[in-house]
Order: sequence, then C-alpha cells, then structure tokens
Amino acid sequence: MFKKSLITSLSIFLILMIFTSTVKNRTRSLEKKINKTNKEIVVLKKQLSDAETDFVYLSSPAQLKQYLIVLKKKDYSTYDYSKIFHSTNQFLSQSLKETKLIKKTLHEGR
Repeated sequence: MFKKSLITSLSIFLILMIFTSTVKNRTRSLEKKINKTNKEIVVLKKQLSDAETDFVYLSSPAQLKQYLIVLKKKDYSTYDYSKIFHSTNQFLSQSLKETKLIKKTLHEGR
C-alpha cells in the first residue's frame, strides 16, 4: 500500500517536472523571438523616420528650386497644393465629388 502511493506520487511529480521544464523552455524560446522581433522593429522605425526626414527635406519647395537651378530648368511650373492627397480616402472622396459634378453638368447641358 505504502509503495503504491509512493510510486504514484513520484511518477506524478516526475511528469509535472518534465511538463514544467518543457513549458519553461518553450517560453524562453518565445521570449527570445519576441526580443529579436522588437529589435528589428526598432531598427525599421529608425529607418522609416530617417526616410521620412529625407523625403520632407528633398521634396521641400526650396530644395526643389535649388535642383532646378543646378539642372538649369527654365520651364518649371508649380503644382497646386490642393491637388496633393494625403490619403486614399481623401482621393476617393474628391473623385466622387468630381464625378457628381460631371454628372450634374452633363444633365444640365441636355
């Protein structure tokens, strides 16, 4: 009787110990992957920030005028700022307005 309960207790303890070790190792692996991914995200955010800064600087009107002077372009025309869309939704809403306006003028012309 005593041996049976001792063997049962030791086997349950051994099973739980193996299970705990397995879970711990898997958790450690996941933490390493998460840390690696977080480091990659930080690097990519830095690169994105640098790219945005470069874009803003290189596309500024003053910088574009300097490029035109260097390239000796004389037929330079500015682009109306109101035609620059900051998002796809803004473009779609503007195109819907234009489509409604065109349909309205076509119906009035008949």
